[in-house]
This record gives sequence, C-alpha cells and structure tokens, in this order.
Amino acid sequence: MRRFTRTPYYTGPNDPERGEIRGTLRLGETVIIETVGGHDQDLQIEGELKPGAVMEVGTPRYSRPGGPFYIEGIEPGDWVSIEILDMECGPYGFYRNGGPIWGSVRLIAPVRDGLVHFPPDFVVPERPMVGVVMLESVDPYEIDHGGNMDFNSVRPGSTVHIRAQKAGGLLTLADAHARMSDGELTGTGVEIDTAVTIRVDRSPGFSTSSPVVETTGVVESAEEYLTAGQGRTWTDAVRAAWADMVGLIADRYDTTTEHANLIVGTIGDARPGYSAGDLNHRGRPSEHFYVTCQIAVTKELRRTGKPFHG
Repeated sequence: MRRFTRTPYYTGPNDPERGEIRGTLRLGETVIIETVGGHDQDLQIEGELKPGAVMEVGTPRYSRPGGPFYIEGIEPGDWVSIEILDMECGPYGFYRNGGPIWGSVRLIAPVRDGLVHFPPDFVVPERPMVGVVMLESVDPYEIDHGGNMDFNSVRPGSTVHIRAQKAGGLLTLADAHARMSDGELTGTGVEIDTAVTIRVDRSPGFSTSSPVVETTGVVESAEEYLTAGQGRTWTDAVRAAWADMVGLIADRYDTTTEHANLIVGTIGDARPGYSAGDLNHRGRPSEHFYVTCQIAVTKELRRTGKPFHG
C-alpha cells in the first residue's frame, strides 16, 4: 500500500515544489495519506508532556500537505467516492481555551492508547475525523466541492461523495482532529497530525450539487445519508442542506419532491458542522464568515409498495 508522508519537509515557504500535485491515484486504490495538524510545528517541551500546557507558536516544519492528488479516469462532472477506512493520530494535538468569549491560547492535548487527555485528570476516547475533504473547485466556494466542512460524520466508516469540477478531481485531505465537538464551537477540535487510510473510486453520484456523506453502522447506530449546506446564518445553511436532501430522497426513493419534503421535514436530523461563525474574528467586524450544517436521513426509511389502509 502506498503512503504519502509529510516529509521530506519543504525548504521553506518559497519552495518551488509547493502546490504541485502530490501523486496520481488509481480508481479502486487504497492509500495512506498523512495530514498536517494545527500549526505544523513540533512541540519542544522538556520533561513530561503535560495536558493543558500552553503551546507556543513556533517555526513551521513546512510539511507536505495531504494533496492535491490526481485521480486517473476522473473528468469534470464525474462523482468520486472517498471511503475513509482508518485514521491513526499523532502523539499530541492542541485545542483552544475558547468559550462564548473567544480565547486564543493553544493548549496541549496528549493522545495515548486511544485516549485524549485534558487537565487535571480527564480523558475521553479519541474520535478521529477529517475536517477537509475536497476536490479542487473552479470557483472559491467550499461546499460544492467539499472543503472545510468539519463534520464529525467524516471519519472511519464513512464515504464522502463529491462531484469533480476539474480533470483528475485533485483530492486534498486536511484539518484532521483526534476529537471535535459537533459544531467545532471554539473553532478548533483537537488539531493533530494523522495518517488517513482511504479508498478512492468512481461514485454513482446523487441528485445534489453538494457532497454527500454516506455512513455505515460503524459510524452511527444506523446507516444514513447526509447532505451539506453552507450559509452566513444557520437558517441559510439548513435551507441549502434541506433542499439537497429533498432532491436526494425524491431520486433515491422515486417519489415527488412534495412527498420527499414531508419526509425530510419530519424525520431529518439537522447537525452543525462549523458553527463558530464570526466568533473567530474576536469581535472585529468581517463579511467573511459562515456556518455549515448537515441534514441526515436514516437508511431505515423504505417504501412498502402498498398504500396504508387503517
């Protein structure tokens, strides 16, 4: 199995190899791609790696990113499936001390034996996920080609379906976390280096414009379809994800949009992705903020073929 590592490091920010295609993937191939966590630096600390210790921002390592990768046989308009098979987290990550009032201090979170450590003596099982799964876009809009979606559903056991906009798709993985809250309320999870095992292939596609995350019983108690939405407000994000789910259900279950809308509005689960909005601007006005949302519908939904008669 091929492995694409963070090393050898670039010589610096002006290294001529920056931005070049990392490699070519074959349809159906399984590979390991290392992603860069946090601020791309090594933590230098003497003695014990202490949970909650302040992580000072230092010189970047200039790691090689998790992409872009050219996928053989993929043309604009083709759907690509990226199946996440496994994730291995590095030895430590960092998180912020944020709350309703944004905090900018970065604190260390060691990860050992599948547990994330917090001060003074708290642990929680790791739940690794990938924040950025994207194919390159012809426009600077993230959701239609993936991007920084930050959905906890994007983790081992799930498949991300994205429609390619350029030849080869140009796949990139980034922004992985050892653990992240639904909504990434402080603007970070436990940001960490990871090695992600994926399988790429052609996807039959969906009747949506945005990516679809398909989960299995490994991820949730039941299998689901999930659509994605992005907007300046939660309402805008919900509206976008809802509209795509209506189209998906109408297509997959061969029904009308009116009937599909009733289903989605009644049993669809709205889940936050990136929810910090303009909190990460620390009180400074900005037009460049957004939130993301997913709508989930269980695959237990089925049609009997016979109208109900009471």
